[in-house]
Amino acid sequence: MDSRKFGEFIAMIRKEKGWTQTELAEKLNVTDKAVSRWERGLGFPDINTVKPLADALEVSILEIMQSEKEPEDEIPADKAAEALENVISLVVHQRQMERRNIVISVLSAASVVLLIFLMDLMRWEAFIFVCMPFIFLAIGIVLIILSVRRRRMKLSYYATLILGILALLLPVMICLVLLLAFAFGGPAAA
Repeated sequence: MDSRKFGEFIAMIRKEKGWTQTELAEKLNVTDKAVSRWERGLGFPDINTVKPLADALEVSILEIMQSEKEPEDEIPADKAAEALENVISLVVHQRQMERRNIVISVLSAASVVLLIFLMDLMRWEAFIFVCMPFIFLAIGIVLIILSVRRRRMKLSYYATLILGILALLLPVMICLVLLLAFAFGGPAAA
């Protein structure tokens, strides 16, 4: 199912009815940002929203899933089968997104707990000069990989790329500070 074609179809029907995104969102009990995302081709509605969306726009579920109006009253079997495949692919996509969000949430929580333990075990100076470079190195690599993926998907990627580069520069700066400190005699005894 093509998200851009889907979004253009929703926008076309909504505009034919003379509704704003906010008005359509109110009819579906979703946010206007959700409707905007659908229309820009950045996502699909939840599977439970497809029927109310079709009802609100006064089109069939088949037309929603095909993202085009059906001129005939009877639905050919191949079109119905294709619509069913689109529904199944939409459900699979939503489940993948849910799993991805769960994994990200678990990894984020585990990372925070690990950082708390590390800060508790080390003095703050040691934490900053030993652990932070590795943390920022990992963050920089992840952000650069994410920016490459966003570029391939033809989405805005500049901010992610710049943040990734800045995150990679921090460990380099810390290493330079430490090298300069040792070049000039190392840390002074108090």
